[in-house]
Amino acid sequence: MAEADFRFVPLVCGQCTGRMAAGKKQVLYQCHVCGGVWECSGGKLLSKEMIRFSGSGDIHLPFWHATFSITCLEGIINDTAGFMKICGSVKVSDMSSAPPHLFIPAFSLPLQQAIKLGRNMTVRFPSFLLASVQDSLVEPVTLSEADAPLMAEMILLASLVEELRTSRSFLASFSVQLTSLAPVSIPFTRKESRLLQLEMNLEI
Repeated sequence: MAEADFRFVPLVCGQCTGRMAAGKKQVLYQCHVCGGVWECSGGKLLSKEMIRFSGSGDIHLPFWHATFSITCLEGIINDTAGFMKICGSVKVSDMSSAPPHLFIPAFSLPLQQAIKLGRNMTVRFPSFLLASVQDSLVEPVTLSEADAPLMAEMILLASLVEELRTSRSFLASFSVQLTSLAPVSIPFTRKESRLLQLEMNLEI
């Protein structure tokens, strides 16, 4: 009988040799000493850049962030103005010709709640600035990069106006293409059992 190919990878930061903790279902690991973020791939720890966005809050939640285009009956939608149209937004945006941005929750949440949060963040067209401090500790990342595209499709489907969400012909031709997929952290404020993103008036 062939032996199973097991490999143990010590969770030691490659920057400062600090030890890192591994939580349940965690896919990215952060050093609590220097803030470095690492991914286990092919039996090795590989450095992973996480972009920190600014804002008020005492807890930093991870998301996969990407720009995207949608292929559908109407052709290829690859700008914010086109996406605003199919999601029914009446918001005035000065970024109408820029690619639309997608936010995919990467921390532990029930599926429907994660889809709702991702939808609400995406259709509000937020514009974040980089935080001045880039080594703040982030909640554990539990959604892998490989699973992000499927979650992205569910979030964007939930963002469509009702007549498109229920149109068989529209859904038959619907597909999502992601670009520049990367992990980011966004600050939220903890208030009792709730988490608030004050700049976007969001609550988890």
